[in-house]
Amino acid sequence: MNTNLLTTLLLFSTSFALAQCNASFTWDDTDITMQFMDTSTSDPGDPIVSWFWDFDDNGNTSTQQNPTYTFSQDDKYDVLLEITTLNGCISSIIIEIETCVLSVQHTIGSCDANGNIPVMITVNDLWDNADEIDIILDGSSVPGSPFAIDQSNPVMVTVDVPGNGLNHTIQVQSTDIATCGKVINFSVPDCNSNCFLSSLQVGYPNGTTHNVTVGDDFFSPVSTGIILGDIVHFNWIGSGHSTTSDATTGPDAWNSGVISVGSTFDVVIDNPGTHLYYCIPHGGTGGTGMSGNILANCPTGNSINLEISFNTTIADPLGYNIYYDGILVTGSPFSYNGTGLQQTTISIVGDGFAHPLLIEDVADPTCTLSMNYNSPDCGQGGGNPVCSISVSTGAPSGCDANQNVSINATISIANGGSGFNLIIDNGTPTYYAYNGPNITVTVVLPGDGLNHTITVIDDLDPTCTASTNITTPDCNLPCNITNLTATAGGGGGGVIHTVNVEDFIFNSSVVNITEGDVVEWIWIGVVSHTTTSDATSGPDSWDSGLLGNGATYISPVLSQGVHAYYCIPHGSPGGNGMAGTIHVLPPCNAQGEVMVTVNFSITSGGVSGFEVVVDGGSVGIFPYVPGVVQSATINVLGDNMSHIIEIKDVDSPTCLASTTLITPDCNGGGTPVCSINVIGNVNGGCNANNEVPVNLTITAADQGNNFSVSVDGTL
Repeated sequence: MNTNLLTTLLLFSTSFALAQCNASFTWDDTDITMQFMDTSTSDPGDPIVSWFWDFDDNGNTSTQQNPTYTFSQDDKYDVLLEITTLNGCISSIIIEIETCVLSVQHTIGSCDANGNIPVMITVNDLWDNADEIDIILDGSSVPGSPFAIDQSNPVMVTVDVPGNGLNHTIQVQSTDIATCGKVINFSVPDCNSNCFLSSLQVGYPNGTTHNVTVGDDFFSPVSTGIILGDIVHFNWIGSGHSTTSDATTGPDAWNSGVISVGSTFDVVIDNPGTHLYYCIPHGGTGGTGMSGNILANCPTGNSINLEISFNTTIADPLGYNIYYDGILVTGSPFSYNGTGLQQTTISIVGDGFAHPLLIEDVADPTCTLSMNYNSPDCGQGGGNPVCSISVSTGAPSGCDANQNVSINATISIANGGSGFNLIIDNGTPTYYAYNGPNITVTVVLPGDGLNHTITVIDDLDPTCTASTNITTPDCNLPCNITNLTATAGGGGGGVIHTVNVEDFIFNSSVVNITEGDVVEWIWIGVVSHTTTSDATSGPDSWDSGLLGNGATYISPVLSQGVHAYYCIPHGSPGGNGMAGTIHVLPPCNAQGEVMVTVNFSITSGGVSGFEVVVDGGSVGIFPYVPGVVQSATINVLGDNMSHIIEIKDVDSPTCLASTTLITPDCNGGGTPVCSINVIGNVNGGCNANNEVPVNLTITAADQGNNFSVSVDGTL
């Protein structure tokens, strides 16, 4: 049965009352004739009572639960299934299906001198749609994959399979159509057996199953921690993806092929270490794009349970012996469990070396099975990923109604398992799953003023642990606000205003700026000049010195008011000659308000933050920022009057502090001053009326809507 679904184009559900239902289906093959199987689900006690199929083929439909349908031609079809339950729950799903059938034949050869068996594989593309195919033997791609294929050119390859008497799997998968694939299982003779014992194999006892979701362009989780013998179960909810190991050969190489919704693929890792994998269409080796990793660890210590299995056709009562490294294993002889499959578990050392393994029938010592087993390296430096974990915390929040505080703990992990346990003060562990190398969780601690320990322990490696300590505020102390200050200013935002230093003129000569802004002079004339303040001392004084073309100079941050300046060679204080004026205005906005910054310290504040009140009216609620001086910025009317600014804890309104502030006058004294500069240049010679055309360049600041021009007093 082919359970691969290519692309889910539409999935919707309409539910009534408390009923829930989900439509889904699969099919047996993507030939012209397909058997569709309903796999829909509904709540217990609310059975599905009707099915409606639309095959997207000349209007043909069906109301059977599991219909068989023959399509009119080789094509793509959007097949719809709609279900209805007894209580009226309706759910629909549409899946695109493309007809594609691969015919796979295989021929098993005879044992060669190396104990291998050649298997010849022939693949035919019956509907000429597959384009190219992966051939995967026992989870690993056959060299040369993917192979181009069409109806006239089948693919024929021969692969060597170990003659071990075991079952093997050939998977053929179109890389273009995820629903187009074929799986064949076969067994081969045991080339190493000359008696009634055969099919010797070793592995780890089955452990925990770890689920990895294969979605559209993601694996979840990206990192999976396992113990050798665990199963990593990939489950497809997206379409057109593969899980493919970075390793291309060896026991820990795998390739699912490009498959789709509803498919599954299991991976068992033989060796410890970090095993990278990716999606062939959407990722690449080395963790590129859609990729993930499996972190495989040995069991605690370097002792490993090894499961030995083989077949026998004779079960003599004397049983069989197992030799490992030529030494009789404790418990030998073991009793046969009748004929057929035999299984025994022994304990070995994971030292990374090859070890001879021998099975011997006691009644007939000439009947043996043997192999060299490469033990995983579970010692130091053996490729076991070393887990490391750390935990750091921010500052605690304010106290809540239960006298607790919250704190954000950030856990960083490398080579860990699937998650970690977090423990507070030796209390009950709380489990969290890893969703990346860094995860932040919110921890609630008692606000008792005492020291508390936060410990994190990886779920795979209990020796991988870290802890940190933090002292929480004492929520039993009364709330207290101290060190409150309020400062007006900062509205200018540090804007730079430009004045050109031309020959014998500052352009513009009058500049209006906001407190906090600065003026930059740029020398563009040929003659050297200075910009020198009328003030000879103090923070509002400056002198650039004599500078020439291309030079620049920036003023200090000036106080509110009028600041006159001049050029030393070509002007003088008081606005004589080459001179200019800077008007520094209050930091007012369009509504005549100034920006005010409040700062204060808080002890035992609540979790809801603090409120800022100006002259009895609330202007906003702000959150506390743990561990720092609290700060907020507000707007207050700039009227040169005194204002009362009050800070209140939201949860404890009686916890407050206040101060007063006289704001700057946004309506007087700081009114922008209009400035205008005119530069005239003669443009051409005299006309018939003995007149000369003159180009005027007019620069203005804080001007009105219009201007007039007069020559010698005449407009």
